[in-house]
Amino acid sequence: MHEDQEVPVLVDFLAERHAKQRFYDDVHQKLLDDFFEFTCQSLNLREKVRAKHLFRNRVNISSEVLLHPAWEAQYGIWFMLEYQNIKGERMIEKYLSERHASLSEEELHLAAYWMATYPSVYKVVEEWQDGYRLVDLWTGVEIHATLKQDQFVRKEFIVDQYIFARVVKVGFIHCFLGPYALISKDKAPDIKLTMEKSFDRSKQENSPWSWRLFMQHHGIEVLRQNP
Repeated sequence: MHEDQEVPVLVDFLAERHAKQRFYDDVHQKLLDDFFEFTCQSLNLREKVRAKHLFRNRVNISSEVLLHPAWEAQYGIWFMLEYQNIKGERMIEKYLSERHASLSEEELHLAAYWMATYPSVYKVVEEWQDGYRLVDLWTGVEIHATLKQDQFVRKEFIVDQYIFARVVKVGFIHCFLGPYALISKDKAPDIKLTMEKSFDRSKQENSPWSWRLFMQHHGIEVLRQNP
C-alpha cells in the first residue's frame, strides 16, 4: 500500500441529514398543495357555506372579519384539518381515504401526523437554533419548533409570548402547520381554565373523549377568547 494513498473521507452525516430534511420539506409542501387543491374541489357550495357558518360561530366573528387575511388563513387550516362535514368526516380523513393508493410511504407518514395533530396554546420559552422552544399550556410537553424558510416571525413573537398553533413533525424537525396566532399573556390563564372546564363537561357526553380529540373539535374556540 502506498503511503501517499488518500484515506477515504468519512460520511458527512450533518450534510446527509440536511439533504434528507430538504427532501422531507419538499414532500411536505407538495402534499400540502395537493391536499389544499383536493379540499377546494371536494365540497359543494352548500357545504362550504355551512363550514364558514360553523367557524364564525366557534370564534364569534362576523362575515366581514373573516375576510381579513389572518382570519381567512386560520379558517383555511381549520377547514382542512378539523372541520367535519355533514357525515362527520374530516377533510384529512376523506383525502387519505380517496388518495392513499397514490401516495408514497413518506407522504402517508406525513398525512398520518396531520391526522393526529391538534391546535393548542404554547408558551415561547426561548429561541432555539432556527426556531423556538415551546411548552404546551395544558400538557407541559416541550417542543423544539423550527421555522421554515418561507415562514416569518412577527415582531411581537418573543420569549414568554403565548401562541395558538398546530405543530407537526416533518422529517427530523417539528414545524408549524398553517398559521399561528398570538395570544395575550393576560388571557392565557382564563383560556386554560375555560378549555379545561369545557373538556370536563364534554367528557360527560363522550366518555372515551381524549384531550387530543377534544382539541380537534373545540381547539379553535381558543381564538374566541382572544379578540
